[in-house]
Amino acid sequence: MSNYQFVLILLVIPVGLFLKWITDTSKDFESEIEMDCNKHGLNYISSKYPGLFKVGPFKKFEITIGKPTINNGAIQYENTYYRIVELKTKNNRKERVWAKIETSWFKDTQIEYKPRLSELKK
Repeated sequence: MSNYQFVLILLVIPVGLFLKWITDTSKDFESEIEMDCNKHGLNYISSKYPGLFKVGPFKKFEITIGKPTINNGAIQYENTYYRIVELKTKNNRKERVWAKIETSWFKDTQIEYKPRLSELKK
């Protein structure tokens, strides 16, 4: 590997991480999270980006078997975001839950909470 390639790699990795951080922090899922909280009788307070590579109680790497790698020539966009959500129960007790938000161009946004919103005592 030449010095030029080595320097190029050292520049690309930090720039890529910076762009991922900017993209992850700029996404706003407040309305989706608030709607889920209201369905379970909880009041949404706030949500924040936990940081780069922080996934909380979710698995760091998920391997799915049988998922097609080519979607009939179409570009397939899927991304996963994480948030720490603060909410309030009917008894005015504050709770913190982790949200895993999976987005796609061709599917609805899916949000998984840990602990589940239905498990929180109201």
